[in-house]
Amino acid sequence: MIEPHYKTREVAKLLGVHPETIRRAAQRGELESIRIGLDRIYAESAIQRFLAANLDPAVAALKARRQTRGSRNGREAR
Repeated sequence: MIEPHYKTREVAKLLGVHPETIRRAAQRGELESIRIGLDRIYAESAIQRFLAANLDPAVAALKARRQTRGSRNGREAR
């Protein structure tokens, strides 16, 4: 079975970052990519490895907790 591949903008949208962040990670070798002409494509498995290597469990827990709480002006609700 062929795994899904994504373009730079698609990966950026999925991860909630700027496309340039994805390009730089690929240039540094942190995110495996394949160049086709001027475009880069990223295999789903490469994205999963990148996330596993770069996502701190404590940060993930904090992000999950923030999403469940309401906030005012960028501050936590009290």
